[in-house]
Amino acid sequence: MASKTKYAIGFDLGGTKMISAVVADGKILSRARAKTGAQHGPEEVLSKIISVIYESIEKAELKKDDISGICLAVPGPLDRDKGIMVYTPNLGFVDYPMKKNLEKVVGLPVLLENDVNAGTYGEYKQGSAKGYRHILSLFPGTGMGGAMILDGRLYRGASGNAGEMGHIIIDRSGPLCGCGNYGCLEAFSSRTGMAKEAVASASAGKSPEVYKNAGSDFKNYKSRVFAEFYHSDDTIQKIVNRGAKYLGIGMANFVNIFNPEVIVLGGGVVEKLGRIYIEKAEKSMRKYALQALSKDVTVVEAALGDDAVILGAAHILFDEAV
Repeated sequence: MASKTKYAIGFDLGGTKMISAVVADGKILSRARAKTGAQHGPEEVLSKIISVIYESIEKAELKKDDISGICLAVPGPLDRDKGIMVYTPNLGFVDYPMKKNLEKVVGLPVLLENDVNAGTYGEYKQGSAKGYRHILSLFPGTGMGGAMILDGRLYRGASGNAGEMGHIIIDRSGPLCGCGNYGCLEAFSSRTGMAKEAVASASAGKSPEVYKNAGSDFKNYKSRVFAEFYHSDDTIQKIVNRGAKYLGIGMANFVNIFNPEVIVLGGGVVEKLGRIYIEKAEKSMRKYALQALSKDVTVVEAALGDDAVILGAAHILFDEAV
């Protein structure tokens, strides 16, 4: 008798690494990974994607025909209906027909999804947001990712690219954001935003141990640096507390608009700083949100780590396409 088990490929395409996983019944059966390496353009990245997909199928001891389809979770804006990666600056994709090109080679159905949407959906199905139906997520890291699940369904917006919550403007006179505006939430609360402030302070001699450890390049100020020096360096502590405060102000705005049951916080900053950061952000949210809306909101830390995206991608494929 033929097996009734459904297998899917959940694929996480990141700026530095890619991971392909075979998933069945919410369990990861195999993984394969590679460095993304976008120096030689989209076709090189596509070639690596294909290789990693085949490797994950082989590791699961399956055949390609056993796989129902592939959900490729990607950063940046996309045209989900047409399967086009609209713009991914770190990977070199501009209006790239990923769905068409990948399906042509692997011969399996391909669905594109935003990576933060996929990660949030993973937390909804199997992680810290399981059991809730109105969910908001924020992932402060290099930038500020966000997503919404409203009444149990991902909210994608008119063009499919809703969730740019890092770019609400908190303070018009605030720091320059990577998007070109001033005072975005991302500019205050992302690791990059905090790193730029920390570099200015360290270069001015206010944090000699931090400067000795990380120098004057803000790219060296990883989340672990803020966690390591939080209790020993007053300036780092102030920067982190300020970032958490502004994250809470952003959360308050979203609570007032979307009335979620739960807010999931994840990403590198949250993973390294943990409850220190979460509690301060939550306190700020409850201070600035309407009390009638915030009193029943639960704030949780993302639970699935790197698995959230690949699991969420597989669930999206099964729930929406298979």
